[in-house]
Parts: sequence; structure tokens; C-alpha cells
Amino acid sequence: MQQETHTSPAPETKGARYRQIMATLARHGLGSVFNGDDAARARHVREACEELGTTFIKLGQLLSTRADLLPDPYRDELRKLQDSVPAIPAQEIAEVIRGELGAPPEEIFAFFDREAAGSASIGQVHAARLPDGREVMVKVRKPGVEQLVEMDLEILADEAKAWTERLPALAPYDIPALVREFSDTLRNELDYTREAANVRYFGELFASRRGYALPQVVDEFSTSRVITLTREDGMKPDEAVRLTKRRRSAAARRICEFVIEPALTQGVFYADPHAGNFLVRDDGMLAVVDFGMVGRLTPEARRRVADVFLAIDRRDAERLTDRIVEIASPAHPVDRTAIVTEIDRMLERYVGESLESVRFGEAIGELLDLIRRQRMRLPGNYALLFKALIMTEGLLQTLDPSTSLGKLLEPLTDKIVYGQTPGDQWFDRARDAAVDAAQLSVELPRRVDRVLGQIERGNVRVWTRVEDLDATITRFERIVERANATMLAAACIVALAIVMLFYHPQGWQRWIGVIFWIAVVAAAVHVVRTLLALRKK
Repeated sequence: MQQETHTSPAPETKGARYRQIMATLARHGLGSVFNGDDAARARHVREACEELGTTFIKLGQLLSTRADLLPDPYRDELRKLQDSVPAIPAQEIAEVIRGELGAPPEEIFAFFDREAAGSASIGQVHAARLPDGREVMVKVRKPGVEQLVEMDLEILADEAKAWTERLPALAPYDIPALVREFSDTLRNELDYTREAANVRYFGELFASRRGYALPQVVDEFSTSRVITLTREDGMKPDEAVRLTKRRRSAAARRICEFVIEPALTQGVFYADPHAGNFLVRDDGMLAVVDFGMVGRLTPEARRRVADVFLAIDRRDAERLTDRIVEIASPAHPVDRTAIVTEIDRMLERYVGESLESVRFGEAIGELLDLIRRQRMRLPGNYALLFKALIMTEGLLQTLDPSTSLGKLLEPLTDKIVYGQTPGDQWFDRARDAAVDAAQLSVELPRRVDRVLGQIERGNVRVWTRVEDLDATITRFERIVERANATMLAAACIVALAIVMLFYHPQGWQRWIGVIFWIAVVAAAVHVVRTLLALRKK
């Protein structure tokens, strides 16, 4: 059953859209977010995202997976966001197909189901049959979505920059960078040629592997706004519990391999492994649908991730702390000792005798929560991978709890960290390392000479901050301020005395005695207070 969202008509200009967003936020009481508890505020955030549509639904879904950014009440509420909306009329879909493929769907396909098989905020899916008899699914991007998303992304970028400048406390989270990452992800999802490329990539990668049924792209009926894929059948993972344990175990192992193995060996991973995107056949074969969200890791990122898993396996809190700080690259000082202590406690709770026994979902969730409390932020590709691992472990618990995520991770991490890769890959890494070392040996004297020259010319500055001196410096500043005030008061008294030698205003004799004794009493009180303070210190 689809969830209805009550969205307003799409505005024609950026200014109109901005006013619509502000009105929606005000209507949901977000102008007074400091009132009420976290659960109430989180509910308002979710309702506002639902009303504002595509961009904000996607943003809420992203934030629901970022334990390094939001506390539990908000993530729990945002998980309720469903990217499922009422279908638009089939005639509008037919017009998009006519514009992209040159003819209405009834002339292109032998059969086209005008009733949508599924409708999301970006696209709508219809079942169809090709003239050659193949069953396919046709996904069409809804009209007007791209323009609305672009307006929303521009507004989000502007607001992220403005609020970061107004609130320095937001600086450690680098909100503008987060918005850029989200923008790239959403734009990729809008472009169906990218999804087609993802389908081809994984199809080639698993072509020789038994037990996988991946769709194929029908190129002649696919563009940036329309993608046609061969139809794959099967049951959802929660329905597959009726299969034998052997077949459920085989399907669970295939899900693990599909998500994890390409991530650590190729640097490309399937980033949306929820239950609706996997289908299990009666014989245990695995079918995969919807390749719109795919993540990527650089070779260095893969080695860091593998080192994280190796540190977890060895229960090495020091090493795990080093990797996390290295990945998060905090822009402010962090209490490394406190982080090591917390990670050590976490490892004691979640790690058993080997990587196979690690409860990854809970351990990674707590690790991300620690990163948030330390005001650090993971880059988007790492966060996407950790989210995929957590979701994969959830699927394993549904299909076959005895299948371990760590059982597949252990040999892969050893290969990545220690270079136990096939011959060609090992040779490439050794060659790259040798080239890097040769370049460094040639360039190092020149770099040292350049730095020394800058020092001689006085162009090198070293900025340091000693945290323990802050309180001392503050007290010293107060002493200087008091000394200045005292000297200023003394100067005023001396000046007044000089003036009184030559200028005698009417009635001054009557008040001079009172002023004198008031000054004497004030001075005496100040002396007593100073002596008491000195004795106390």
C-alpha cells in the first residue's frame, strides 16, 4: 500500500520555491525547534520532508542512515520516510516515452501496462513486453522532477553556506560539503544512463558467478529519462523463510558477496541493499533490482576500510582510533585518549574470538554515534559503505542468522591490508610504491631547500594552541584590564587636583570634604578586598 504525501504544486521560480519551503517549515513549527522533546521535533522534521517532496524525502532518507550526524530519535523518525507516492496519470508517462523514444509506448512495446507497478518521487515503473517476447520493466522519470530538484539543491547549498557562517558550532560538520555529496548522489539518481552503466558493470562482474540473476539493459529503449531492463522474478527475503536452510544460507552468502566483495576488491559497491531490492528464487538464486545507488572507494579508502575491520578483528583500540581519526579528518582538536577508551569498551562488548562473531550492525552504529559526539564527520563514501554493511547484516538475520558477515570480510581484509592480491595487482602496487619512493628521493632536496628559503625570508609561520594555557591567559587579560582601569582612575584624580588649583567653582568647599571621605572609604575597601583575595590564593 502506497503512502500518500500531500505536496504543494511545484513553483516556477527559485524565489517561489524558497517561500514555499519557509512556509512549510513554519507550518510544522520548526521555527520553535527548542520547544518540546526530541521525538516531537523529529516528527515535525519528517512531516516537513514528506510535504516538501522529492529532494527532502531523499535528504531525510540519507540522514536516517547517518549516525555520525543525527541522534537516534531523529534517525528513527526519518526511517519512516517512504519514497512511495501516488502514481501520476499514465498519459503523462506516455508523453515522456514519446519524447524520449520517438513513439508512444503502445507502438514501441508489444504490451505496455498502463497501471504503474511502482511509483516513487523521481520515477514510475510500468511492466511491458518487447516485440521479441522478453518481459521488461520500464522506469520513467516523472516530468518536472529535474527542475524542482535543481531549485531545491541550489537553495540547500545557499542555506548551508549561510548558516555555517552564522553558527561556528556547525563548522566541524562541514555542512556545505555534506550538501555537495548529497547533490551529486541525487543528480546521479536522476540520470538513468548512470543506472544503466551500473547494471552493465555488475552484470559483467558477476557474469561468470553461479547463483546470480541480474537484469540486462535494453539499450534501444533506454535514455537519460527512460530505462528499460529485463524483468527478474523471485520472492522477497522475508518470504524466503519457507525455503530449506541450505538454500536460504546460499542466498544469504550471495547477498554478502554481492555487496562486500566488489567494495573491497574493485572499489565499487551496491549501496542500497534493502529487502525490496533483492529477490530470492526457489533454488536459492539471487536476483537484484534497482541499481540507482552505487558507491565508490579509492584504493586508499579501501585499504583504510580493510584496516578498520582488521583492527576490530584484533580488538586493537589504538589502531582503530588511528584509522577513524584519519578517515574523519577532524578540523578541530579531539580527545584521542577518550576515543580510545570508548572504542576499547565497544570492542569488549561486540567482538568475540574472531571477526565471524562480530555484531557489525550494533558495533558500527555505536562507532558512528561516537564520531557524532566527537563532532567529527565521515566522508560520504565511507558512510554509504557502513550503511550498506548494516543493512546487509539485517538481511542476513532475516534469511539465515547463522551466516556471518565477518566470515567473508576476514580473508578480504587480509588481502587488502597485506597485499595478498593476485600477481598482476601485487606487481602494480609494488611498481607504484617504487615510483612514489623514487619521486620523493628526487624531489626531497628541492622541497627542503624551498622550505629553508621561506624560513630565511620570514615567510613561514607556525600556529600553535596550547589548550591548558587558555584559563591562564584569560586571568592575565583580566589583571591587565584592572591595571589599566586603576591607572586611568589615578590619572583622573591627579588631573582633577591640578584643575582645582586654578579653578574654584561656587560652593566647592562644602562638597570637597564629603568627596574626600568617600574616596578614602572606597580606597580602604579596595585594599581590604585585594589583601583577602591574595591570602585566599
